[in-house]
Amino acid sequence: MSYPIRRLIITGTDTPANFATLLGPLWESKGREAIKKTRIEVLLCPPPGSPAAKASEELDVGAPCRTPRAPNAEEEAEIKKVRDMEQLMNRQMGEQAGGDVKTSDIKEILMGMGGDWTKNLGALEAAVNNRNQGV
Repeated sequence: MSYPIRRLIITGTDTPANFATLLGPLWESKGREAIKKTRIEVLLCPPPGSPAAKASEELDVGAPCRTPRAPNAEEEAEIKKVRDMEQLMNRQMGEQAGGDVKTSDIKEILMGMGGDWTKNLGALEAAVNNRNQGV
């Protein structure tokens, strides 16, 4: 289901009416999390060489255009969280392209977040996937 949701998002046609057509009248309860996650993935515009860019390239083959809607305030906050996590990773691991993300690096980053690290897992996952790893 992520493919058609992604197409609506990258073309800026991700409206409630289109989601209702795609997912049915209960679309908000069925697809809310997938839609939110996919919008963030698209709005992050992953750099070449990152796993997210490779996945985007494959998913977006044949897409007519890339014109997503501007992020709302909640999405802006999530994007900022991911960007902050990317900066933390760069400080921890360096900014070199092609650098593999090692389990030990992730463990150090998580330990540095204190006791409430679970709330940052989504941002950490997005930051890792947006890191240029020479993919």
